[in-house]
Amino acid sequence: MNYNKEHVLNTIQSTFSEFIDTVNGLNKLDMNQYTSENTMVVMIDMINGFCKLGPLHSDYVNQMIPKMSQFLDTVIKKNIPVVSYRDSHPDDAGEFDYFPIHCVEDSEESSLVDELQRPELIDITKNSTNGFLAQNPLELSLINAKQLKHILVMGCVTDICIRDFSTTMAKYLQEINHCANVTVIENLVDTFDIENVHDRQTEHLLALYHMKSSGVQLARI
Repeated sequence: MNYNKEHVLNTIQSTFSEFIDTVNGLNKLDMNQYTSENTMVVMIDMINGFCKLGPLHSDYVNQMIPKMSQFLDTVIKKNIPVVSYRDSHPDDAGEFDYFPIHCVEDSEESSLVDELQRPELIDITKNSTNGFLAQNPLELSLINAKQLKHILVMGCVTDICIRDFSTTMAKYLQEINHCANVTVIENLVDTFDIENVHDRQTEHLLALYHMKSSGVQLARI
């Protein structure tokens, strides 16, 4: 296929202008609809290696911690189960062919940040960007999958681990014909910024657009 550059760029500009307005106008979550019987919260990679130290940490991700901590306390008070996925790689992880060595198992980088540690969390380690491959959360014994209607997702980073888990989870629910919503909390996910390489706002929005196109819902707190 030969691409008409002007046509493609104009289409992208129009599409994303509308999408930015959509994201800026997202509705806030109505916490009254979420209960311990119908809801699960998934928190992804809120660990030191992505928040505070190491080659892949982001200050933008770190800045989410206070608001995320408040949200955690809210859902835990309602006895809503919270699954916490975190990177924990062996020394020879295949991911290290594509990313710098990070979050090696039993290291400080792979540990959940102190501010978000709660005894109620269901801790699951993963060795890829997609937590679903490490553990399908519907198979956890603490969760009644038949009653589950809402999966709320937060953490980092929007365009890698959040996108991978959320789109896989949404497609899996479609595959098994299970009527439940995967909702990414837009102001409780974020990504990193590298000048001239990885623009944070652009990559965040592109990932949100891809997830929404795959059946994932978006909301804010």
